[in-house]
Amino acid sequence: MKVGVIQVDGKWANLALMKISTYHKNKSDSVHLNPPYADKVYVSAIFAKNRAKALGLAQFHRSLGAEVVTGGSGIDLKTELPLTIENLIPDYELYGLDYSMGFTSRGCPNNCEPCIVPRKEGMIREAPTNWIIHDRAKLLDNNFLASPKWKEKLKFFIDADIEICASQGLDIRRINDENSKLLTEVKSRNNQWTKRCYYFAFDYPELEPIIKEKLLILKNHGITPSQQLYYVLCGFNTTHEQDLHRVQWLHAQGCMAFVMKYHNHDDWLNRLANWCNGRYYKVVPVFNDFNRKQFNQTKKVLAK
Repeated sequence: MKVGVIQVDGKWANLALMKISTYHKNKSDSVHLNPPYADKVYVSAIFAKNRAKALGLAQFHRSLGAEVVTGGSGIDLKTELPLTIENLIPDYELYGLDYSMGFTSRGCPNNCEPCIVPRKEGMIREAPTNWIIHDRAKLLDNNFLASPKWKEKLKFFIDADIEICASQGLDIRRINDENSKLLTEVKSRNNQWTKRCYYFAFDYPELEPIIKEKLLILKNHGITPSQQLYYVLCGFNTTHEQDLHRVQWLHAQGCMAFVMKYHNHDDWLNRLANWCNGRYYKVVPVFNDFNRKQFNQTKKVLAK
């Protein structure tokens, strides 16, 4: 049987589709990523904004006679893979990955209002780690440091000399001397595996004094501000002034910032995200002086 797995959105490889691929390949089915047609099709959407697109693709493949299954948090937060599929090692060859990818724990004890994790995953619980088969592992844990086994896991990565990328972010509020020491020893990398990097979040203005305190702890153990990237949630329940302040404050500390827009309907916020995430602030230090169109035109002239 020809099986199609369709990724509607997301920049990374789709973990669920990789596990589905393993399941069908174990049954000697042929599996294809985003094929024009197949006997059975799985459609996955991560973001709710793409739900209509996903359902449209599902309907299209049904019209061709395919059996269709839809899933992903963009379609239904409660839909889960059967355990016979969930516990399989992902098919990394589907995307040509040379690193492992998955959860060592799922869920989060926090109940942050804009986050879907409490509704989708529930409280913290451990997950099997049989998916780690490379010397590099991308961790998708919702709150790695909230796991009671965080120390055991970090020691495993250190002893096994496995590089990790915890780009979902570590909870800065949980940073202390004990875990900072181990985080210094583990080979923590950015998404591109090119440099040392630790991901955190600065979602609320009231976290500023806490982050200031944790910066000192991290620095005392050898993790410099330049090795830290903070996701900055903007446009949820904060003002423009608060959003810009957090970004500029992080820059002043020597940290990297990445604006996470709660929505795309605010031109000012879109400009802030471009200025920050595109690293344009290195060329145009004052945000109010930044004009994306004008700056792009200037770059083209200078490039000639």
